[in-house]
Amino acid sequence: MASTDQASSSARMPTNLYDTALCVIPPTSQCGHIEQLRELYDKAYGKWPPHINLIYPFVALDNLPRAQKQIQEHLAEHLDPNEPVEVDLDQAGCFKQRSQYTVFLGESRTSSPSRLETLRTMALQALGQGDAQSHLHLTVGQSQDNTMFSREFLLAKVRALPALRFRVGTLAIMVRERTTDTDPTGHMRLYGIIDIGSLSDVWRPHTPEYWVRSSTFSLPEEGDGDKSVQLKATVYDREVQSGSTFRYNAEEERWAACTDEERNEVETKSITVSSYNVLIDTEYPPTHDRDPLLIKTLLSDSATADVLVLQEVSDDFLSNLLDDTEVQRRYLFTSHAPPSQPDIGPLPSLRNIVILSSYPFSWKSVPFDRKHKGAVVAHVNGLGGLVVAGVHLTAGLTDVSVAAKKSQMKNLKGYLKRHHESEPWIIAGDFNIPTSTYTIDTALKHKSISNETVAALSSIESAISDAGLLDAWSVAHVEAADEAGANDVEGLFQGEEGATFDPQNNRLAAGSSTTSHDRAQRYDRILVRPQGTLRIARFNHFGLPETVDGAQVVASDHYGVRTTIQILDEAAERTGLEYLTVQHKRAMATLSDSSDLNSALTAHGMFPTEEQIRQRQHAYTVLKQVVLGMSDGMDSALSDIPMVMVPVGSFALGVWTSGSDIDCLCIGTISSKTFFKLARQRLVRAEIQGVRIVRKVEANTGTMLELSVNGITMDLQYCPAARVVERWSEFRNIPSSDPIFNLSVLSLRKLKPYRDLLYIQRTLPSLSAFRLAYRCIKLWATQRGLYSSKFGYLGGVHITLMLTWVGKRIAHQSGPASAADLVTSFFHHYAPFDWANDIVYDAFFYKKKPHYHRSAREPMVVLGFHAPNSNVAHTATVPGVQILAREFKVAAERLEEPGMTWEAFFGMPSSEHFKLSLGIGAADFLRAHSKFVKIDIQFWGRTLAKGKSLVGWVESRCISLVVDIHRTLPKLEVHIWPTRFTDSDSNDAGESHDYHGCYLIGLSKAVSVSNQDDKQLAKQALDKALDRFLTQLRTNEKNYDASTCWVDVSLRKRSEVKGLRLDDREWHDYVAGIEPDSDDEEDIDGNLEDLEDLDTLKSQHAIPERPKSTSTPMSTTKLRPASDVLNRLRWDPSLDPSDYIIGYEDRFSGARETGLERWKTEQTDEEFIPQHRILYFKKRDGDAGKCDVIWERATRIDRVFGSGLGAGTADA
Repeated sequence: MASTDQASSSARMPTNLYDTALCVIPPTSQCGHIEQLRELYDKAYGKWPPHINLIYPFVALDNLPRAQKQIQEHLAEHLDPNEPVEVDLDQAGCFKQRSQYTVFLGESRTSSPSRLETLRTMALQALGQGDAQSHLHLTVGQSQDNTMFSREFLLAKVRALPALRFRVGTLAIMVRERTTDTDPTGHMRLYGIIDIGSLSDVWRPHTPEYWVRSSTFSLPEEGDGDKSVQLKATVYDREVQSGSTFRYNAEEERWAACTDEERNEVETKSITVSSYNVLIDTEYPPTHDRDPLLIKTLLSDSATADVLVLQEVSDDFLSNLLDDTEVQRRYLFTSHAPPSQPDIGPLPSLRNIVILSSYPFSWKSVPFDRKHKGAVVAHVNGLGGLVVAGVHLTAGLTDVSVAAKKSQMKNLKGYLKRHHESEPWIIAGDFNIPTSTYTIDTALKHKSISNETVAALSSIESAISDAGLLDAWSVAHVEAADEAGANDVEGLFQGEEGATFDPQNNRLAAGSSTTSHDRAQRYDRILVRPQGTLRIARFNHFGLPETVDGAQVVASDHYGVRTTIQILDEAAERTGLEYLTVQHKRAMATLSDSSDLNSALTAHGMFPTEEQIRQRQHAYTVLKQVVLGMSDGMDSALSDIPMVMVPVGSFALGVWTSGSDIDCLCIGTISSKTFFKLARQRLVRAEIQGVRIVRKVEANTGTMLELSVNGITMDLQYCPAARVVERWSEFRNIPSSDPIFNLSVLSLRKLKPYRDLLYIQRTLPSLSAFRLAYRCIKLWATQRGLYSSKFGYLGGVHITLMLTWVGKRIAHQSGPASAADLVTSFFHHYAPFDWANDIVYDAFFYKKKPHYHRSAREPMVVLGFHAPNSNVAHTATVPGVQILAREFKVAAERLEEPGMTWEAFFGMPSSEHFKLSLGIGAADFLRAHSKFVKIDIQFWGRTLAKGKSLVGWVESRCISLVVDIHRTLPKLEVHIWPTRFTDSDSNDAGESHDYHGCYLIGLSKAVSVSNQDDKQLAKQALDKALDRFLTQLRTNEKNYDASTCWVDVSLRKRSEVKGLRLDDREWHDYVAGIEPDSDDEEDIDGNLEDLEDLDTLKSQHAIPERPKSTSTPMSTTKLRPASDVLNRLRWDPSLDPSDYIIGYEDRFSGARETGLERWKTEQTDEEFIPQHRILYFKKRDGDAGKCDVIWERATRIDRVFGSGLGAGTADA
C-alpha cells in the first residue's frame, strides 16, 4: 500500500477545471425515458449526455493525456476484471441550488462503498489525490422554482422512471467546446475513453456526439410576412420522435407495446372522435377527487368515441383511467401506458396529450417552439390513411402567447403538409384561441394586447380555413346536426356560441379563468380536412355541469366535444354544396373593428335604448297575460283555454329598431272565429292596462288584429292547432315529418314564421354577429330607399334569409365570420347574383335544389324554410330588382375602397339634410332623377284609421304603376321611393286633421332617345299609364270616398319636388270602434300569389256551379281516395297548393268550392269538413282563368295518380 501511495503522490494532478470531466455514460438504449425528461427539465440537455460525474471539475486540458494514461494503468492494476461494475440507479433524490432544486437518480444505499464510489476513489488515487466525499448521481432536471409543488412534481416524475441498471465498460473523458464567443457554456464533446474491462458486450460511448442539440429555433418554412410580434424565449429545436402504441393484454393484465401484427388495418363507415381537457390538479398534494367523475364522464354515452384525445393528462390520472376495466374494454390502444406500471416511464410534462383508440394506430410527437408544447399525431391504420392530431396550444391572451399559438399552428400545419399531404386530417384539442369579441375588445381597450395581435388572431382563423380544415361544430351547427350546448344564445357576444369554457356557468372555469374576462370561449375544437373522403355528420358537447343536492357538480373547467364523421367511398352521393359557394370576403382593416361598426349604427339610431327595450318587453308581457287569460304570476299552462303565445319577426330575432312593431302568434285549441271573439272581449276589458284595438286586418295569412299596448304597436294572429299546443314543450325538437304538421295550408302558413325562426336560431353560427350585420344591411337599405317589401324591395325577411345563407355557408367553409366580414361578404356575393335564373335558398335545409316552379312574374326568388314553400320576394318587380342589383354592386365596390370606414360608408347627414328633413338617401334620390311621377294623397275625414287604410291601399297599388310604366317604357329606369313625402308647410297647422302626402317614382333614361317622335310617343304612353292608374284608384268605391279624400297622379320635374321633405306624421289615432267585418276566415283571401296580381282583385266569394258529371262511371278500376290526392297536392314540393280548388258537399248549401290552402283538417276547427264529402279537385289555369278537373269521385277521373279512369300519372 505504501508503494501505491508513493506512486500516486509522485503523479499528483490538480482537478479544478470545469471544462473537463471524468464520467460514466449509460447506454443510450436504456435512457429513453430519462432523455424524455431531461429534454424538458435539464438545462444541460443538448450539451451533456446522460451521465454520472466521477470527477468534476477535472484536470487541465494539457494534463488530459497523462491523466488518461495514469487512470487507465491504475484501474488495470487494481480493478478485478472478473468482477464487473454493475450500476443500479433506482432512487430519486434532490438537493437545493439557489432558487431551484436539482432532481436526480442515484444508487440505493444498501452497501458502502458502492461500485461507482470505488471507481471514483481509484480514479482519484491515480491522480495522486485522496478520497473526497461525493454523492454520485445522474441529473434528470431542475425544478421550475423552490416551491414544494415544483420540487415534488419533478421528484414524482423521476420516481416513476424504470430503474436504470447497466454494466460500466468505460469511463468517458469530456471536454467543453465553445462554438461561439457569445456561448459561455458550449457543449461537452468526447475526448477519450478509459476501458475498465475486456468484455465485448459492454456498451461504449462513441463520436460524433449524439447528445449535442442546436440551441436555436427556426419557424416553419411557410412564412406570412407577419413580423409584428416576435417570440422572446430561447428554445430548442426538438426533433419529431416516434412513440410506442400500447395495447391492453387481458391475459397478462397489463399494457404492452404493440407489434406490427397487432396493427391490422380496419374498415368502417364512420368514426367518432372526442376531445376533452380534463384539468390538471396544480396544487400539492393533488387530491384526485375528480378522477372518478372524469372517468364516468368519459364513459358516458355522450362522450364515448372511437378515438379519444385528452389534454392536461397527469401521470396519476392516466394510471387511474387505464386501470378502469371499462376503459380497457372500449379503448384497446393508447399512445401512453399507465406510469404506475413498473416498466412504463412517466409522462413527459405536467399537462400531457394522450390519445386512446378502439382502432390500432401509430404516432409521433411533433414538438412546438416551446418546451412542454407539441402535438401527438396519430396515423390510424386503414380508414384511408386518416391522421388524427391532438393539440394543446399555449394559453393566454397576450402578444407573446398569441404569437406562440400562431407559430404552433404553423408548425403543425407544416408538418402535416410535408408528411400527410394527401391524407384526410382531424385536429382535435384545446386550441386556447379566444373567440369572444368582448374579451378581445376589452383586452385591446386595456392595452393588454396590440392591434397586431388582434390581426394575428384573425390570421390564425384564416390559416385554418386556407388549409382546408372545417370546424366540426360550425359545420354541424349550420346543418342542425349538433346538440344544444351548455349556454343560452341570448346575452352572448359574438364568438361565444358553442362555448366549451364558460366561467359564468362552470364553477371550475370560474376558478381557473385568467384572461377570458369571465366570458364564454370556444377553446376546444375538432377540425376536419375531408379530402373528399370525410363528412361531418354529428356534433355534441359533454361533461356539462349538473346540480346535485343544490350544488353544482362538474368534472372539468372545459366541456368536451365529440363529432361523428362519415367515411365516404368514391360512389358516395355529393350534397351539391361544392357548387353553392360563398366567398368569405374579409373586411378591410379599417372596417374590421366591431366597435367602429357599433358606433356607426348607434349614431344612426339602429339600436333601441334600454327604456325602449323595457317598454316592449312590458308590452309583450301585458298582451300575453290579457290574451291567455292569465293573472299576474300565473303560468300559461294554467290559463282557462289551452293556448300559447310567442313573438315572431324582428322582435323575436332581436333585430328590431325603435320603429319596429311586435308580431305575435297565438296557438290554441279553439277555432279562429271563437278565438277572435274571445280575444276582442279580453282586449276591450284590458283598456285600463293600456291595451287598445286599432283595427282588424285581413292579411294573406288570415285575420290579424293591429293593437296598441301602452303606445307600442303590436300585431296579433291566431293558429288553430290543438296537437301543437298539446306537445308544446317538445315543439322545438319535433321534425318536419311528424304527423303533428298535417294541418291545413293556412294553419301551416301561420306557423311558418315561428318554425322558421326556431330553425334560424338553431343553425346560425353566431346570433350576435348576425344581428349586427342585419342592422348594418337594414340601415344601408333604408338609406338607399330599398327597405320595403310592399314596394318590391327588401324586407326584414328578405335580409334575414339572404344573410342567413351567407353566414351559414361561410361558417361551413371556414368557421364563423365577424359581423364586418358578413356584411362585406353579403354585398360581394349578391352583387353579381343572377336574379333572373338563380334562386336564394338554404342548401343546408333543402339538401337538394328545391323544385320551385318560378312564374314569369317573379324576377326575384328568395325561399323560406318550412312548408308551405313560397317566395318571400313575390312582390319584387323587374325595375326593383334592377335597382337592387345596381345598389349591391355599388355597395360592394365602396366597401373595397382603400381607407373606407363605417362612418364614411353610411355617411352623416349635413346641415342641409336636417334643414330639409331629408335623409342622405332621399336627398340623393331627388337629385338622381330628372322626372318624377307624383302620387298625391289627401285625407280630411274624422276617423284617422280610415286615413291609414287609404294610405295602405294606395301603397298596395303603387307597385302596379311601377310595373305598368316599365312594361310600357322598358328603357326607363323606374325607381319608387318607399317612404312618403310631404310639402314643407303642409302640416304646420298643428292639430289640423287635413293630412297630405305623396309618393314619388323617379324616372331616368337608361338609354338616351334622340328622335323627337320617339320622345313624343313615350310621353303619350306614360300619360296613358298614369291615367289608367288614376282611374283605377278613383273608381274603387270600397277604398276611395271623394267626400273625405282626394288622390291624384301627375308627372313633375325635379324642380317641382325639390321642396318636399319626408312625412313623419302618423296617419291614425286610436279608434274604439271596429268595422263589423266577419271574423270568419273563409272571407279571407289567403293566396299569396294573388298579391302578385297587379290588376284589380276579383271577388272569389261566388258560389260555383257543380260541374256536370257523366251519367255512369267510365271505369271500374279502383280510384285513389281523396285523402291521397289531398296529401299529394299539399306536400309535393313540385306543386303549389294555391293552384288547386276543392269541391265539396255542404250539408245545407249543396256543392261548394274552397281553396286547397284553406281546407281544415283539425277536427276541433269549426270549419272542419270530413273528407268523404270531397267531390272533386280542380287546377287553376292562371293565364286563361279556367279550371280543369284533375280528380272527381263521380266520374272516377284521376289525373294525379292515374287510378280510376286515368291511364297514367298526369301533370297535376
